[in-house]
Parts: sequence; structure tokens; C-alpha cells
Amino acid sequence: MMLMFSLAAVLSTASSDAFVTPYSRRIIHTTGDVTITSSGSDDNNEPVFYDDFGDADFGGSSTSSMPSQLMSNLSSRMSDTKNLEATYDAKLARNWRRGNWGVRGFGLEKTSASGKQAIVSVVAAPTSSASVDISLPQDKALGEDRKVAVGRSDGSIFIIQLGSEYLTSFVSVSNPDEPATSQWMDAADVEDRSNNDRPKTKFGDGGLVSDDGTASQQQQPQPFQVIHQFQATEKEEPIHNLVYHDTIEGIQLICTAAGESGAIKIWSLDTSESRSHGEELVAALVDVHSSKIVSLKAMVIPSHHAASDERNVLFSASADGTVALHDLDKKGELIFSCQCIDKVKNFGQVTCADVSNPTAWDGGCDENDRDVIFLGTSSGYVVGYVAEELMTAAASSENSNEVCPVPSIQFRAHGNDSGAGEAVTAIRCGGHGTIPNTAAPTVGTSRMTSKILLTGGEDGAVKQWEILAQQSTFGVRLEHWPRMSSQRMKRRHHLFKGHHGAVTSISQQSKYDSSKFLTSGNDGSIRVWSATNGEELFTMDGFTSFVSSLACLGRDLLVTDGSGQYVCVHDFSIDDDLEAGYDLDW
Repeated sequence: MMLMFSLAAVLSTASSDAFVTPYSRRIIHTTGDVTITSSGSDDNNEPVFYDDFGDADFGGSSTSSMPSQLMSNLSSRMSDTKNLEATYDAKLARNWRRGNWGVRGFGLEKTSASGKQAIVSVVAAPTSSASVDISLPQDKALGEDRKVAVGRSDGSIFIIQLGSEYLTSFVSVSNPDEPATSQWMDAADVEDRSNNDRPKTKFGDGGLVSDDGTASQQQQPQPFQVIHQFQATEKEEPIHNLVYHDTIEGIQLICTAAGESGAIKIWSLDTSESRSHGEELVAALVDVHSSKIVSLKAMVIPSHHAASDERNVLFSASADGTVALHDLDKKGELIFSCQCIDKVKNFGQVTCADVSNPTAWDGGCDENDRDVIFLGTSSGYVVGYVAEELMTAAASSENSNEVCPVPSIQFRAHGNDSGAGEAVTAIRCGGHGTIPNTAAPTVGTSRMTSKILLTGGEDGAVKQWEILAQQSTFGVRLEHWPRMSSQRMKRRHHLFKGHHGAVTSISQQSKYDSSKFLTSGNDGSIRVWSATNGEELFTMDGFTSFVSSLACLGRDLLVTDGSGQYVCVHDFSIDDDLEAGYDLDW
């Protein structure tokens, strides 16, 4: 977790009742004017009042020295905080480079409400409209109460608050008030219910405190907690795509796709309600796609007009070749849909998709950058469309679901002409590239830096591409590099081999660190790669099945499925190598 402290944080306390500094028990009380107290133990140090509408009165004989002393203290603490941040960043970088991490997690019951076997099918980190890059929430400092969304093979959804306990096992307990429902709680809570004579414990400011008032001698780890749960499907269809998103208005949305129908459901969560109630089905999108959803992604589309606000948008892609954008601020209202892949183009089915969303990045974005939709297909091709051009074509057409215009880019990424193991099974837009557009600018053109695109194949190969964009009077033209197998990338590595079987997911630890990335495969392993030299930094294995999703929750935590009813939390913020490893005895 990023440790942050600034002078602006102190100056902004006028609207609050109290401000607690990060490294002191001191509380600064405010009543409209900013009041700052000394952190020392000298009782003669009086509070200092700053009035925006009058002269400051410091009082006593220290009138001339107090401002400089205060600023010196602030500068010293800011410097200490900066050093702590640098030390923490160095520790994370070292652990990711060496493969040094600890593991904890939680488990749900093996069976569903109907008695069928149920396993974790997908995990999702929360995204927020306040994030700089909505696809990488780990780049923002997150609170201590970090949460993750979990989808299961029985169609159930859980919102779990992460804890520090090694393993929390959740069990289903019938609700006496509503016989048709059940509540989920950890085993300790169940034990407390059955053994009401023994003192119960709770967390206080100084650690664990018993109900009889006695303090616990040893600080115990915080267990994981079920914050919310509900059933998202009626027929217990497995959840295979999941989005957990906070909108600009602070509303928590869950978007789900299950089964083969192509239906998408959007749920709104009321966090003030109990954990077994409070979800509302906002929309059921059933007429846009006709087959399995292969990609769901929440993102923010910034407005190019000062009078307009940013929009929360849901991107969806289906195996039938259709892509769509839905307005999450208007209950999933369809913005546009288009048939990007059809039988005539002979690309096969769409197997995966992602969106390069540079317009949502803070700074470093060329004014002519465009959001690009990339589709991976069963024939090994990658097909790309500029989202703005798709929206323009859909708006000018009477049938919004007709075939899209010519792609801005299409190239064979995996496989060969024989068709053996050629499908693109995973795709990821990786942020800024390394190749500048050095073409001489002319009228109607502009220079734009390349963007990284990562693809995973059915044969287990992973490839890294540089996507170059050229803005012209005819629109945006995209090109890929390398264009031939004999060509090489100057600052990046192109081909990564290690997985035995199809690649299932690709992720990054941070948009601001493109030196490495993560992949998972059907072989039940996660591999961390150096993007610059192609070296496999380390392998994470021990999973009971293939890993379908990689959720980076902060720069220090990686949350994964692939362990039956368990969810693993891999912590890269540990301090020494003694805690490293992947030895689960669950």
C-alpha cells in the first residue's frame, strides 16, 4: 500500500472534524480555521491558529520562530514519508523480481444450495472511475479494507473483504428469519454461535479484546469477511466473466455473464444493507449478443466537451463476433453494437478481447490517441477497430448490429497455415510502448508513441507486439511490429515460451511498470516474465486446476482462482525470504 502524506492534506482539514497524522497519535481539531498542534510533549506548546481573514497570532516569545519550525517539521516528515515509500517500492520490486511472496486465502463450501459441486470460477479486483487507468486499479493506493469479487460455478457472487489470516473457511448457515435463504460466515463465527458460554473476542485499538474487558496478550490476524452475497443466475450456470466497479457517483456495480446465452446482468449493491440482501438487478441485456460472452470490461470514457461529464461504460464481446458498449450511468443502455467478425471474413469465432483505453490515462496521452478494441480469434488472427470509428458507423446505420467497417488492423498472431493450435486464447493491452512515430509530420497527421499488445496462444506461446498508430485525413491506421518472424524488437522481447497448453489469462502488476507481466495457463501454472529480455522470472504452481483469472489488488497482492473452492491471495510485501514459497496445506 502506498504511504502518502502532503502539505495539501493538512491544509484541507478545515472541512473535517479531526485529522490524524499517519505517524503520530496526535489529533488536529478544527472548527473552520486550521488548527495545528505540536507533536512534542512540551505542555507549553500552544495550538497555532491560521485565519484566512486575519493575521496569525502565534502568542508567547516564539512568534518569529514558529512558522519556520512548523515548516521544518513538515518538511522532515514529508522527507521521511518519501523515504518510506521508496523503501517499500524497492522491497516490492525485489520480491517480484526474485519470486518472494507469502500466501493466504479463504475457502467456500464445496457444494451449492442445491447440493451440486461448486468451485470458484472467476475473481475480479474492483475498478473505480477515480482510477487513472481503469484497467489497472492496482496503480492507486487502496484502503486497508480491500475487497475482491468472486464468482462460482453455481452462479453465486460473493464480495469478500480481505484479511490477514492464513486461512478463513466459510460455511453456510441457515437463516432462521428467512428459511429459504442462508448466510455465509467463517468457522470461528459458527463456533461462537454453538459455544455461547466462552468469552467472545473482538478487535479494539490495542488488538484483540474479550467481552469481559481483558486484553489479549497476542495480536491475532484479521479473518476474511463476507461483505455481500447473492445468486446471479436462476439455473446455477457458472459465472465466467465478472466486473466489480465503483461509478463516478460512488455506486457499486456488479456485471456478470454466465452460460452460453450471451446475456449480461448488471447489479447494484446497497452496502448499507445486510450481506444477504441489498442487491438490485438494474438491467438484463439479452438482445445484444447471441453466444457466450468472452470479455467484459468497465472503463471510463472522458468527455471532449467541457459541459459533459465522464461516462462509466461497459465493454462486451461475444463469440458470435459482436462487440458492444453499454452506458452504466443509464442502466446499461446500449451505446452501440456491431458485428465485427462474420463468416465472410473467415476469422473464425472471437475467443478473447480487450480495449486499449489511453484516453483515460492521466498525462502522457497524445491528443490524437484513440481507444482501440482488439479481438483475438480462433483462426489465430488479431483484429483491431478504433472505437470512435465503430460508434460513428453504428450511428449512421439503420441497423446497429450490421457488419462493421474494415478493421484498422488485422494480422496473424499465432498458429500457421496448417491450423494446428492456432487460436488466440488470451489478449491484453499493455500500455505505452517504446517506439516513437518518427514519420515527418504533414498536414492532417500527428506523431504518436506505440502501444503494447500481449497475446497468448492455444499452443502455450505468449507474444509481445508494438502497435503503431498513424493519424491521417482518412482516419487512424494501425500497424504491428514485428511484422515478420525474422524481425526483432529493439527494446522488448517478442516470443515467450514456457506454458504447456493454452494461455488462459494475461495481466500486469502496474501500468507504470511495463518491465514484467504475468500469464496463466491450462497447465495450472502462473508465470512471471521479463518483458525486456524474455526471461521467465519465476513460476507459481500448486494449483488444482487451470487459473482462469489474475486479479492484481494493489501492487502487492495477486488474487487467483484455480484451487477448487479456495481463493489464493499472494502477498509480495513480505519482509524476508523465510516467508517465501507456495506451500499450501489446505
